[in-house]
Amino acid sequence: MMSAAEKLESAARQIRRSIIDTAFNAPADGVHLGSALSMVDIAVVLYGAVMRYQPENMASLDRDRFLLSKGHAALALYTVLHHYGVLSSAQLATFDCNGSLFPALTPMNPALGIDFAGGSLGHGVGYASGIAWHQRLKKLPWKSYVVLGDGECNEGTIWESALFAAHHGLDNITAIIDVNGYQSDIACEKTLKMDLVSLWQACGWHVEVCDGHDFGALQRAFSVSSYGKPKAVIASTLKGKGISFMENNNAYHRAKLSAAQHQAALEELK
Repeated sequence: MMSAAEKLESAARQIRRSIIDTAFNAPADGVHLGSALSMVDIAVVLYGAVMRYQPENMASLDRDRFLLSKGHAALALYTVLHHYGVLSSAQLATFDCNGSLFPALTPMNPALGIDFAGGSLGHGVGYASGIAWHQRLKKLPWKSYVVLGDGECNEGTIWESALFAAHHGLDNITAIIDVNGYQSDIACEKTLKMDLVSLWQACGWHVEVCDGHDFGALQRAFSVSSYGKPKAVIASTLKGKGISFMENNNAYHRAKLSAAQHQAALEELK
C-alpha cells in the first residue's frame, strides 16, 4: 500500500505523462510545456492533499477555488482535473481542438473546476481577492488558491491587488508563485530583477518559501498559519520539470514535440 507521499509522487508522474501525451496529440503547432510541467507538483499537493472539493460536484459553492493566473499553463490544470476525476478522458482528448471547452488558455467554467479565465497575465490575484472578500462577507467556508508565474509578477496589477487583499486581512487567499526563472523568451532576472519575498512582505502578506517540487515542504507551507494575513508561497521550481532535455530549457516554453521527443519524454517518466 502506497504512503500519502508516494501517492502524490505517483500522481505527479502520471500527470506529467498525460501532459506529454496530450500535447503530442494536440492539433496546434505548439503547446506551453515548460510552464505546465513546472507547476505540476504544486497542483498535485493542492488537489491531492489540501483543497476541499468533490470531483462529481464542482458546481458546489462549498468547495475551495483554484485560479490559474498563468493561464498559458492550462494543460497542467486540465490534466490534474482529469487525474482527480473531474474531467473524462474524452474531454481531455479535445484539448485545443476547434470548438473545445479546453483551449490552450483557460476559459472560465466553474462547473468543470476552471475558476478563472487566463491568458491576459496579472489578473488572478485581483480576481481571487474579490472572491475571498465575497467569501468573508457571506461567511462561506471555502478558500482561494491562485497560481501565478514569477515573470507574471512584472505586472503592476498584481501589487495593487496584493495591497487590497492585505488591507482587508483576507487570510482565506493563498497565492503560489511558481518561480521557474523564465518568462516567454528570456530569463526573468534579465527582464526585471525582483525580490519576491520582500515585495510580498512589503504588501502585508505572510510569506512562506519552499521547494516547489518537495511535496512535504509544499504541504507545510500551505498548512502553517498566516496570522490573519493573506499568504504567499514562493515556490522554487524547474521549468520543464521531470524531463531532462526540457528542464531549464526555454525552447520548450511553447513547442511542438516530434515523435522522437515524445517517446524520449515518456521513457524518462516511466
